Formats: sequence, C-alpha cells, structure tokens
Amino acid sequence: MKNQQYMPLLNAIRTPDTPTFKRQKFLLSFIRSAGGSLSYMDFQKLLFLYLQRVHESYYDFVPYLYGCYSFQAAQDIDTLSSMGWLEKKDNLFCLSNSHIPDEGCSIQLDLFHDEYRNIRGDALIRQVYREFPYFAIHRKIANSLMSMEEHEAIKKEKEGLKKDEAIVFTIGYEGLSLERYINMLIQNNICVLCDVRNNPISRKFGFSKPLLSRVLPKIGIEYIHIPELGIISSKRKDLDDDADYKALFSEYKKELPQKNYSIDVLLSIYENKRRLALTCFEHDALHCHRHVISDYLAKNYHIKVYHI
Repeated sequence: MKNQQYMPLLNAIRTPDTPTFKRQKFLLSFIRSAGGSLSYMDFQKLLFLYLQRVHESYYDFVPYLYGCYSFQAAQDIDTLSSMGWLEKKDNLFCLSNSHIPDEGCSIQLDLFHDEYRNIRGDALIRQVYREFPYFAIHRKIANSLMSMEEHEAIKKEKEGLKKDEAIVFTIGYEGLSLERYINMLIQNNICVLCDVRNNPISRKFGFSKPLLSRVLPKIGIEYIHIPELGIISSKRKDLDDDADYKALFSEYKKELPQKNYSIDVLLSIYENKRRLALTCFEHDALHCHRHVISDYLAKNYHIKVYHI
C-alpha cells in the first residue's frame, strides 16, 4: 500500500515507449537539434529545408496553404505527443523527455545550426518561397512577404502547371505516400479526383475518404466518390493470378454499361473540367478495375486516357 503513493511520480518519470518507425526517432532528434521546441509552422518549414539539404527521404511534402507541408510528419507529431515524447502548448510543441532514442538518426548539426539557427517565422517562410516557388503556389501568406521578383517566380511556376488538353487519367496509390500522390495530381493539373472504390477506406495513411475530401479542395482539386463504380470486397477475395483478375474484369466489363448514372457523372465532369482522374489502390492499372472504366470511355466516347 505504501508504494501506491509514489505511483503518480513513477508514472511521470517513466520513459515513453520507443517510437515504431525510424522517421519518428529522426523527428525527435531533429526537434532536439532545433532547440527542443518549435511552432507547427516553423517545424514544417525547417524540416523541409533540412531534408532538401541532406537529401534524406523521411518525409515528402506538398504545396499547401502555408507552403511546404507533410501530412505524415504532422501525424507523427500527434503520435509522438500521444506517446508522451512531446508536449503541446498552444501553437508550440516541445520535447518532454531528453533521453530520446536517436540511434541511427543523427542530425548534421553544423549544417542545421549554420543555416537555420536564427531563421524563424516570416523569414523562414520567405526563404522556402524564394528557393522553392513550387511549394508556394497555394499559399495563403500575404504577398507583402515577397519581392515583386519572387512573386513573379511563384506565378510563373503556377502558370507552368496549367494544361488544357482534355484527358481522363487513372492513378493508384499503392507504393505512394499521400504527398507524392497529391503532387502527381497537381503536376498533371487534375481538376477532379473521382474515387471509384466501393469502400473508400484504407489502412494506408491518408487515403481514406474523410481526409482526401477535406484536403484536396483546399488546393483546388475537387473530390468525388462514385461507389457504384467500385467492386465489392467479396468479389476481390482470392485473386491469386492473372486469370482471376481477367475473370473479375470480364464480369465487371459486362456490368459497366448498366451503370448509366455514374458514367453520365464522369462524362459531365469531363466536359466541364476536362482533366479528371479515376483512382483506386493498385499501382498497375491493368490489375485494377479503373482500366475497364477508362477503356469504356475511350472506346465509346473517344476520350483520351493516360495511366499515371
């Protein structure tokens, strides 16, 4: 019974569980090297600049509302906070334990401190925009932060992404981070992402409907889920070889002309937006039912198709 009075103290000093992924251990080392405390804005910008310098691939980034942004890094910050490694305070977070598991995740301190010791806030945002104008194309930060020349560089970057040819794309997210996937959409100037999964839920971070439908409109890409064009999970079980896939897609091809409403939706989007993408999981379009849809559109409506 006597030991129970000390339990709150023991719990307070207990080392949190070891992070699951190497990238999370790297984040802890990175935050410690940055002084142990960062704002969320500075964190994203410093992490991006550092990874560009050392050519590491722990995280990918997209041009988001305030410049470069990694959804996975933001998620890892939340995970590390819930594990007890970080403590959140308003718009800041800081290390709550100095004994971090950073084996194999060392930071190049000279590079970090020489370039970034005193750069924070607006100066940090401007540096990213100046060096990497692509990541400023969806900015919400006021133009007053930039010179006319820098503003023109961002404008030129954005104009260069515009493409006018009408195309139906298809894209699978297998093997991609959410950020790489979004960058592929942006760089192909896709206006509408049509999710043709029957059940738009994924165990892979970032690819479930709630997040896609929330994030994509903020960067000018509409999201629409068309469940009728999906294949129910029971039909996708026991697909062991090409013959199984061929049989599944043959059946789907016969059913597709009956899905008139959904086909009309795709045609309407194509006519109005000109550049749309059909998305599902598989990397190889030939192992995904989306190629049956795109083949149908190409054959019956003479629409150009491109598999990303």
